[in-house]
Amino acid sequence: MLRIGSIVWGVRDVARATQFWSAALDYAPRGGDSPDWVLLKPRRGTGVQLALQEVRAAARERRRHHLDLYAFDQEAEVERLVGLGATRVEWRYEPDSDYTVLADPDGNYFCVIAAGEVAADPVLRLAQVRYVPDDAALPAPDAFADRVIRVLLSLQERELRAFLPIWRRFGASGLPLPASENEAYRSNEHLLLHVLQSSGSYLVWTCRQLGLPDPSVPPEPAPADVAALADDHVERLLERWRAALKDVSLAGVRTTVFTSNWGVPLTIPAMLEHAVAHPMRHGFQLEELLARRG
Repeated sequence: MLRIGSIVWGVRDVARATQFWSAALDYAPRGGDSPDWVLLKPRRGTGVQLALQEVRAAARERRRHHLDLYAFDQEAEVERLVGLGATRVEWRYEPDSDYTVLADPDGNYFCVIAAGEVAADPVLRLAQVRYVPDDAALPAPDAFADRVIRVLLSLQERELRAFLPIWRRFGASGLPLPASENEAYRSNEHLLLHVLQSSGSYLVWTCRQLGLPDPSVPPEPAPADVAALADDHVERLLERWRAALKDVSLAGVRTTVFTSNWGVPLTIPAMLEHAVAHPMRHGFQLEELLARRG
């Protein structure tokens, strides 16, 4: 069976197009590209790639192909893309209120479509459905000694990485967080720090209950730096999770109950499930706030 691996996009200025589309889609160059060819890939995991190929001819108005980008908050995404260098196109064919036609800096047309219930994900995508890593992005069956640990750590990796673009999208919206006495809601930066700190504290707790060495969780960035350093911190944090638990078996302690840091009795699998759900819940909250604005 065949599947689309990449979409080739003809541009006259590869460097300019690389800058625009990397920022628009949160993609990154693969590396080792040439001046007339760049392959952009999702920064995390796998997914449809966008290849930028130098062409001499100017873009035509009525093209045989274009990109449809689904957005949870269409109006805000259009404004963000215009700020990155896109231009609005006065479309003369089959007007429809659910899409806006833009042109990238090279003149290539693309549509930003109001996803509605089609894609409950505020991050701009090259597809209608939310990205879920395929088997190649998952750890091998023998990467962990315990299957429960393998499954729950894999899910936590997915949700922590998925939280970052949602958090960035919310920050760019200018919406306020709910009023709360909780320090985590002091600012967008403090909320992100809360999610990162919580993951680290769950790992420290788990290691302590299992009698394992301290996992050497990396210190969180300062609030002023967390936005720029979040991706790197998440990857270092997840590496500490993998290193600490890859050789651990839960046989004999799977149903043993321990007291969590907040006083609730939990088993080790329950704590690992909590580590999965925590970024998911905060991401859902931000998505709800974005949806209410629309």
